[in-house]
Amino acid sequence: MAEIIPIISKSYDSNVYLILDEKRVIIDTGLGSTAMLKEVEKHIAIEEIDYVINTHAHADHVLGNPAFKGADVLIHEKDAQALVEGSLYSTSRMFNISGKFKYNKLLKEGDKISLGKIELNVLHTPGHTPGSICLYHKDMKAIFSGDLVFAGGSFGRVDFGGNSEELKASLKRVSEMDIDILYAGHDRIVEKNAGRDIKQAYEIVEEFI
Repeated sequence: MAEIIPIISKSYDSNVYLILDEKRVIIDTGLGSTAMLKEVEKHIAIEEIDYVINTHAHADHVLGNPAFKGADVLIHEKDAQALVEGSLYSTSRMFNISGKFKYNKLLKEGDKISLGKIELNVLHTPGHTPGSICLYHKDMKAIFSGDLVFAGGSFGRVDFGGNSEELKASLKRVSEMDIDILYAGHDRIVEKNAGRDIKQAYEIVEEFI
């Protein structure tokens, strides 16, 4: 039976989502904290993870990538350069880190990632970064939104590689989708009627941008 296991951060770190299916997946790896890795290992050995999917190339979402040495790293083609160079849209300086990161596969709009019972549809949703993505699970009406949108109608910043007009367009697109569950990159999960939170975020952005 497929299972989605949220690891919710209580700091500046990102949320991490572990999916156990025929393929074992981590969506974002946060800062790679020991606490996060211990949570993962309660369910599966680190070396048994098949894929790491990064929703975008900011430090608080990718610094844990190297811990999953046996996994293939997937990222959108427009964020790959920032990942490989290690600039991470200048967010590396925020955490006083340096280094370069690898990827194994480039994602693009319309890609489907089949994990077994779960299939994730890749939505290119730029704005927070040029290559930001959301991952949509149609059957559950669930979206992994990265830093595009959060619970309560808040949304991602645009001052580290972002673009406000692209953010607005991406929020509009997602606000028109049938979404019940929101697995955001930070803060809490919205487990019911998440479309309301997303529409609220779009309305705020539409008014001010």
